[in-house]
Amino acid sequence: DMLLTPFPNGFGLDISDLSVKLVQLRNVSHRLRRPAFSLLSVRATQLPYGLITNGILDQPESVRKYIYHLLRKTDRAGRLRKSPWVVASLPDTQGYLKLIHLEKAPDDIIDEDIGIAARKHFPISADDYYLDWQIMPSHGTTDHTDVLLCAMPKTISDMYTYLLESLGLAVVALEIQAMATARAMITAQKVYVNEARAILDLGAVRTTVIIYDHNHLQFSRALPYSGELLTTAIAQKLHLSPDEAEKKKRDTGLQYKNSPVWPIMTKYADELVGQIQETFEFYYSHFSDANRITHVTMSGGGAATKRLDAVLSLKLGIESQPGHAWKNLGLPIPETYNEQALAGFATAIGLALRAADNPYFKTDTL
Repeated sequence: DMLLTPFPNGFGLDISDLSVKLVQLRNVSHRLRRPAFSLLSVRATQLPYGLITNGILDQPESVRKYIYHLLRKTDRAGRLRKSPWVVASLPDTQGYLKLIHLEKAPDDIIDEDIGIAARKHFPISADDYYLDWQIMPSHGTTDHTDVLLCAMPKTISDMYTYLLESLGLAVVALEIQAMATARAMITAQKVYVNEARAILDLGAVRTTVIIYDHNHLQFSRALPYSGELLTTAIAQKLHLSPDEAEKKKRDTGLQYKNSPVWPIMTKYADELVGQIQETFEFYYSHFSDANRITHVTMSGGGAATKRLDAVLSLKLGIESQPGHAWKNLGLPIPETYNEQALAGFATAIGLALRAADNPYFKTDTL
């Protein structure tokens, strides 16, 4: 393994406002002569409110202690092979991600072109942002190149780098959560012709819509719908403790019309549908050659909300279903892992695939 992987035992670390999730994979593709990764370790820890807000590390020293605990944990989450190498997530809400076309051949593109393009496409001062870019596979054309462009404020990026290095970790890459989620949730071997896909990542503090079309991630947008929003609304309206509200939300979801939870869940589900429709319309009107979105793949903890998939399918008129976060591992998952529990690990799995030298995404990083 060591000779074939540039970062032996590298792992993915998904840091979000209320949790840190870790996935470590072993790349066994060379043995099976096809993309294949075995799960070595899957672990998570919950973070209390206020340590990270909207992706900003308000209390980095406390966050550091939680991550340190996660790395040291010895439990049934699979033994973590010791490694300094990490691919970690950066918050979608703080950065920009967009597929752009440059009227140049791939080998003629230099960093300066990327800087000029970023100023044109993003409302940013390039000096305050790190730019990362990836040349995407072309469809036989050589006069122009598709480039996936990512911009992240230097303050945010440096904050995460400093945090990880203070734990003795070496950062292989920092990646916007949407990119990692797409790597896990879009079937790697499948080619979608004349159809686009949407990933709906339903998290504890926000939901992200990711549009995938023409074999590329096109753009992502954060929506205010979240698990926490629902729990808080149920707790306030029904005068329940947060724990009781969380249990009611999980147990009933959108399945009983006579449940006191129903009007609250329905109200927010309708708002979510409206926000998704707006995002799709934005995509159709602002992106040339946009294909129709034919399927919504749900990921994140909120994907398990009872009957939410049926409600979205009905109201959007597009089949919506929870996806399988482990499908690109190319091996069955060990019985010790609960499939439902892994649903919330899509971003961490996407990061781990890159850490294990994922053959699907070769990157040109500044």
